[in-house]
Amino acid sequence: MDNELKKEKYYSAVLLCISILFYLFFAIYDGVIICADSPSYIDMYMSREPFYCIFLGILRAIFNLFTGENTTHYLTAAVYIQSLLAALAAWSLADYLKKEFNLSRFGAGVVLFIPLATSLLCRFAAIRASMYSNSILTEGIACSLFLIYIRYLLEFYYKRSIKCLIVSGVLSFILISTRKQMYITLILLIIVALWTYFAEKKIKRGILTVLICGCCIIGGNIVFDNSYNLLVHGELGTHSNDNRFMATMVFYASERVYGDNIEDADARALFYQIYDICDAQGYLKHNAGQGWYNRVKHFGEHYDNIQIDTMWPAIEQYVRENYDGGEIYLEQKVDEITNQIITGLLPKTWLKVLGCFIDNFLEGLVTTVAQMRPILIVYSLAIYVFYLILLILQIKLEGMTKLSFFAICTMFSVVINVAVVSMVIFCQTRYTIYNMPIFYITLWILFIKDSSLLFQQRDVKNSQQTA
Repeated sequence: MDNELKKEKYYSAVLLCISILFYLFFAIYDGVIICADSPSYIDMYMSREPFYCIFLGILRAIFNLFTGENTTHYLTAAVYIQSLLAALAAWSLADYLKKEFNLSRFGAGVVLFIPLATSLLCRFAAIRASMYSNSILTEGIACSLFLIYIRYLLEFYYKRSIKCLIVSGVLSFILISTRKQMYITLILLIIVALWTYFAEKKIKRGILTVLICGCCIIGGNIVFDNSYNLLVHGELGTHSNDNRFMATMVFYASERVYGDNIEDADARALFYQIYDICDAQGYLKHNAGQGWYNRVKHFGEHYDNIQIDTMWPAIEQYVRENYDGGEIYLEQKVDEITNQIITGLLPKTWLKVLGCFIDNFLEGLVTTVAQMRPILIVYSLAIYVFYLILLILQIKLEGMTKLSFFAICTMFSVVINVAVVSMVIFCQTRYTIYNMPIFYITLWILFIKDSSLLFQQRDVKNSQQTA
């Protein structure tokens, strides 16, 4: 084997070891972190997508089988698996980008460091006291799988590899079955597939590809969801309560008089009951202060107060007190009443909801690259401007290259994710962190490649002047 090739393999192995040791250290040091949402995954609530619940359920079944008793040791195993997955994802992306963009060892080391640094920000700067890799949350696997998804989506485009397209599709299916927010992966897959085939004037193939991918991923999720509920909850049905997010938005934007537009008397009475509590506690939009920063801060602080503390328990309690039936039937009644409230309120609140969306979108752009603090808002604007300058410079110097495509796709991913999240919830870092490492990795590669090109041009110009 060539000595240089041996060195590259050794360096790749070193990066992998660093990544594994980093994530395993925090898995051991911090242990299992149980968050507010963790019990809903552990207990397999119908309101949760199935994949992560099944992941925990399988580990629980294995440990109970071998120990012969109920134990929580499976959660420790879950954290170790999640940590190894995070390590492999960070290394896999760094190793792939090193080869694809011919990065130096230092350049590849920085690419690996960026996902690790993002995890450190979660652990220390965000005051979470943990990283997602050792939390019992969907982010424990979704953040890592998203990095692997991006890696294979890029390879599909660069190599026109059907195998990589299939891997991307499978990862999209798993991610959507883990979090519905991850429909962004299907949107990205469609954009990249159309871009790929349309550029080659293979329009029919492009349309057929996205139709097959869309049908398989969406259809597969519906079948998976129903099968999961049949096995776990005893009835066919998809997971429930997705509409609670939009219901929270319209409640936040409502005034009491809007309740007259709700046709169903019981749903209207529930609206008044929930509204009066929220209004008295200052949770609603008309209680927000002046200015964008105060509005998004108020919305973020009180979103869970409206949904988790007030609206959701009230509707659940009403349904269980007034209807008989299985769990799926009762959850469907909850969804039905929630839909009646949304249908009645949305025509009156849509302008205010649109205002919330715009506020949330701007917040999401900030939380993708930093935290929501006044000084970091200025930094966020500056870093986006810097990114766009580097992208324009790359296109000007080399045209539409592989790197230009990567950079444009990264911005698509940021904008699509922020838009999807902004429609239904506040853009806390938990929902926007997926693109944080991708953004800074792309920024880093743009910077070193553009700098190299500019230095080369300067050297050529100097040599010409000397001659």
